[in-house]
Amino acid sequence: MAGGPGVSAVVACVDDVGRVLIVRQTAGPFAGAWLLPGGNVDPNERLEDAARRELVEETGYQAESVRAFALYEVRSAPAGRFHFLVHLFRGAGLRGTPRAEAGSEVRWSLPAEMDPHPNLAVALVDLGLIERDRASLDRDLAGIGVEMRRVL
Repeated sequence: MAGGPGVSAVVACVDDVGRVLIVRQTAGPFAGAWLLPGGNVDPNERLEDAARRELVEETGYQAESVRAFALYEVRSAPAGRFHFLVHLFRGAGLRGTPRAEAGSEVRWSLPAEMDPHPNLAVALVDLGLIERDRASLDRDLAGIGVEMRRVL
């Protein structure tokens, strides 16, 4: 934390019937939660390259295209446990065979049928896939000790 926030990239992939690709997290502050595939950006790695790499590593899918969608600042509340800048990309044109990384799971889920982790709920709202008011999102985030705000 002394060097500033960590940087990560996540990818939102939505299929033709509106299902979202999600993975069970194996590490980090949200281990065990179902979230969008993604992870840390390596030093000197381009954000887009990190998004593509993480998508392949966590799901087995390659995206024909990824485009920047949003940037979030995510930190523990109270501060001190974690602090990330999370770059959200939209992925399209997936090819490959679903294959979760060791210890994880991968699945396609309809947003209306999910009880999403608060972190995922924020992204789903911003992507226009579910409706929630901001006060409700903030309460849910506070309930798990997280502050999350959209920067871009």
